[in-house]
Amino acid sequence: MLEGDIGFQRSTRTMGRLVLLGTWLKFRKAFFTHQFAIDRIEGGVVYVIQAQTKGVTNSMTLDELKTRGPVTIISPPPEVDIEKFLTFCRAQIGDKYGFLTDFGMAIDILTWQWFPSVRGSRTDSWQCSALINEGLRFGGWLHDWQDIYAILPDEGYDALTGGSNVKLATKHD
Repeated sequence: MLEGDIGFQRSTRTMGRLVLLGTWLKFRKAFFTHQFAIDRIEGGVVYVIQAQTKGVTNSMTLDELKTRGPVTIISPPPEVDIEKFLTFCRAQIGDKYGFLTDFGMAIDILTWQWFPSVRGSRTDSWQCSALINEGLRFGGWLHDWQDIYAILPDEGYDALTGGSNVKLATKHD
């Protein structure tokens, strides 16, 4: 495990259940409910950077995160400049979590495709998968996202693994 590695988690806590419900309502199956990155390793302790309900933070350890559900760690694509990726993610620390964006996405999920899209404010707010995948884009990895701010952790995983749809979070890495 290295700084800049990408993590995925399946959680059955409140936010995780809401992610699973939202994807089910869109007739899709979801496995992962959270996406994060390895920020740093200090004295053998691994810290993650993530967008969580407290906002964007890098103070939680991987061990603490694992108490919330199984975790899978993968390496970023080779073209990613890890320093740029982490610089971008670290620059977002302190930004709020995108509750209004989540609310807007929920409305989008519950309405017909032709209904105008409703999105909350994206200014100074992030969702977990948007934070990490925008950071990867800043680091040099380009993927043809329909809307990078509305992707789910499963979509991030599939894009990074070539669409393998293989979910590895049965072991705690």
